[in-house]
Amino acid sequence: MILRSIIIVSFLTLIFHSGLNGQSIDTSFNLSAIVYDGSFYPVPASHVVNMNTHQGAVTDSLGIFTLNVHIMDTLLVRNIAFHDTLVPVYLISSLRYIVLTSRRYELQEARIFEWGSTYSDFKEAVIEMPNQQTLGESMGLPRQDPDYVPLEMDERAVKSAGFLLTSPISYFYQNFNKHAKSARKVYWLKKNQVKQEHFDEVISEEELTEITALTGDQLQEFQAFLLKRMVCNFKCTDLQIYEEVYALWKVFQELKEKGII
Repeated sequence: MILRSIIIVSFLTLIFHSGLNGQSIDTSFNLSAIVYDGSFYPVPASHVVNMNTHQGAVTDSLGIFTLNVHIMDTLLVRNIAFHDTLVPVYLISSLRYIVLTSRRYELQEARIFEWGSTYSDFKEAVIEMPNQQTLGESMGLPRQDPDYVPLEMDERAVKSAGFLLTSPISYFYQNFNKHAKSARKVYWLKKNQVKQEHFDEVISEEELTEITALTGDQLQEFQAFLLKRMVCNFKCTDLQIYEEVYALWKVFQELKEKGII
């Protein structure tokens, strides 16, 4: 019985390796797999992107996706409730499933106010409360546009020829005064703070460890290599950032193998 089991396992292993070796690197094929969570429940509505061809698919209600791939491609799986996951196609082609790690979000402080013990109390306190006006609205002032940028903070406007012709004194002040230039820099740092924080999170040590499996000094070495060469910033999409990180990771590995760094 044991001898029979060994023969069957050896036969299946031989078939798998023969299929993999027979699969040309340049040959594309349709890959179907299931996306699971840590408890092996299917995860629907997950985005699966081929990092090499930029083609994508979305898992169905059973967590299944089908995507055209090559054996050496890498897939990025994204879902708002889980960490982004990079998986080589050659690994999925044998397993036929991907397991995602749950992501925990920090919730802001919540405060509970007591409006009374009945619905009538709540209705009187909240629903029938008149709309509160801001000070500007009560004075009849127009509501501010959140995307509005003052002229003196608009880099293109203060350097334009039109601004030079209409306000030459202001033009020289805004372009050559250290205080004016510093004020613009501080303004844009505050305005882009949320986007910058998200960018820093995408390329954090935790995310880079998931992509490269590096830790400690090796991770810090790659992080320094990455930050010196990255073109993407907070204006790029997450996919663009991940593509550049993955590309620089491959360059870093090649340079390491050749002993250049």
